[in-house]
Order: sequence, then C-alpha cells, then structure tokens
Amino acid sequence: MPPIKSKKVDPEVTPEVGKKSPEVDKKTTIELRDKGCTVYYEKSATKNLGNYESAKVTVGITIPILPTKEEVSQIERTIEIAEGIVMDELEVQLKELDSK
Repeated sequence: MPPIKSKKVDPEVTPEVGKKSPEVDKKTTIELRDKGCTVYYEKSATKNLGNYESAKVTVGITIPILPTKEEVSQIERTIEIAEGIVMDELEVQLKELDSK
C-alpha cells in the first residue's frame, strides 16, 4: 500500500482560515508546554482486500502544543523509523500466519 501523502502544515497558520493566528501567545504556549500539555490525533482507514478480507491501518501521534518546525521535522523522521519497524514486524507475523 503506498504511503498516504499529507498536506504540510505550518504550525503558525490556522488551518481553518489559512491566516497567521494573532491569538497565539508565546508565554501561554511555553506555560502549556512546561505543564506537559500535548495533543493526540489519530486517523484510521480500512481497505477491502476482497474475498471477505480487509486491512485496517491506524496512525496516531502525540505532539507538544504548537510544535516548532524543527520538532515537526523530527516527528516526521521518527514516523519514518516507526513505519519501518512496524512493517518489518507485520511481515514476520504474516509469514508466521501463512505457515500455519
């Protein structure tokens, strides 16, 4: 299954209106981050494989309040590493199922 491409998001742009968010207070952001506040976001997709079989993929991420561009870059790289680990393990487990 090819990777799902996502829109790159500028953390300083409000997605709903596409403009710089004037309400962002850096002091409040720092206070929230110091308290360990994060946001968890998840999406799932189920693909019909035919013959009454399907595959479900779920991707979720916990990120700090208003991540910097550097943090977003590190998050993207970490997701790539995690995908490799998960795909390798899925392959091993599927082979085990096929051998039974």
